[in-house]
Amino acid sequence: MIKLESKGVETRLSPREKSILTFIGNNAGCKSGEIAKKLDIPNPTVIRILPELIKKNLIEKYGIGPGTNYSIK
Repeated sequence: MIKLESKGVETRLSPREKSILTFIGNNAGCKSGEIAKKLDIPNPTVIRILPELIKKNLIEKYGIGPGTNYSIK
């Protein structure tokens, strides 16, 4: 996670955002439901956080609808 620290973004992420980001980093191409299940975070919360991480330019979204998956940028 050196990349995040060098951007100074790491300190501005909530614990849930950090755990989601770490999970995506270790499981490229994962889906929001999988993230919610594995991290025990409610799916609506994950769905709310993912666009924020995209906006911060930390992750990338691939696809639309049920096939949507996420990877570290």
